[in-house]
Amino acid sequence: MEARQVFELPALRLEVTEHRLISRSCPCGVITKADAAQGVSAPVQYGSRLAGVGVYLFHGQFLSTSRTVQTLGDLFGAKIAASTVVSWTKRIAAQVAAQVVAQVVPVITDRIARSDVAVFDETGFRAAGKLHWMHSVSTSTDVLLTVHPKRGVKGMDAAGVLPRFTGTAVHDAWAPYDTYTNLTHALGNAHALRELVYVVDTAPTPLKVLATQAIEALVEIKDLLAETTAMAATTQPAEHLNPHDLTQRKNAQAHVLRSALVLGKNATAGRATKLAAKYNALFTRMINRWEDYQRFTHDPAVSFDNNAAEQTIRTPQLRVKVSGCMRTLSGAEEFAAIRSYTATAVRQGQNMLDVLTHAADSAPWIPAT
Repeated sequence: MEARQVFELPALRLEVTEHRLISRSCPCGVITKADAAQGVSAPVQYGSRLAGVGVYLFHGQFLSTSRTVQTLGDLFGAKIAASTVVSWTKRIAAQVAAQVVAQVVPVITDRIARSDVAVFDETGFRAAGKLHWMHSVSTSTDVLLTVHPKRGVKGMDAAGVLPRFTGTAVHDAWAPYDTYTNLTHALGNAHALRELVYVVDTAPTPLKVLATQAIEALVEIKDLLAETTAMAATTQPAEHLNPHDLTQRKNAQAHVLRSALVLGKNATAGRATKLAAKYNALFTRMINRWEDYQRFTHDPAVSFDNNAAEQTIRTPQLRVKVSGCMRTLSGAEEFAAIRSYTATAVRQGQNMLDVLTHAADSAPWIPAT
């Protein structure tokens, strides 16, 4: 016997379920009518599964409204006017967002606020014809995105995490983060590397050499730490590696890094030009906040950079790139809530389409408290 298997989708088409609500008249004159099934609120409507697919395509895969319409038609043979589907998608997105804002976002915010380590970032986000800011904070299991007219403390406070966060916050060197004093700060080294690369690209040769030395030492520290972590995870480490040697090499590279920073600071102490002043500010900051930049070497839970937060706001930028400026601030806030919901669900092993369907059905998935 030879077995051959073919995995195939069934023919996709819309299925219509008709609900008939019977009314009966009592001899006394009272008319009794059956209640509609849960979620059936109109004579003709779309179901939560199709609604979930629409929101998934529009806010999950960043299709434009016209392509969302076309895709729904191609997949399900639904011959619906474009304006109807567009308004329906927006209405369902608002409905999902309302459920998420009311029931899920507070849970995500609380989970992150009580976490030991969280990463933060922010980026420009156009809404209602003006520049707004999308603030991102995330852990390994939760993502919170918020939109606010302000980039600094007001926007951060509105997100609801930093004012009560007491763990370690991994972020860039944006000054407003430093106004929060009840937490431990860890500065992202990816930003420092980009600034050092700028020095290499624009500075004269002596300073370029020092910046190159700092870059190589910082990257080597990161790689040595990764080797140490990998060694701890295996029962049979490589013979040529041992924790003591790796620690010595890491300390040596830390000395090289600090020496390059001190020499760079001294070489630009005169701040003779705008560029020299910029270089000096970088070297001075990396020295003065040495512990914050090196915190990842002491605490395994602290990441080398805040790229995890950057990635969560990189995908929302696609929404603006595809559809242009969000027309209203409320629409941008709804989008941020939905993205917080779906990104958190995915990080916790949930299916994005399933959780959107649940939200459209007024029963959103909620992370464990």
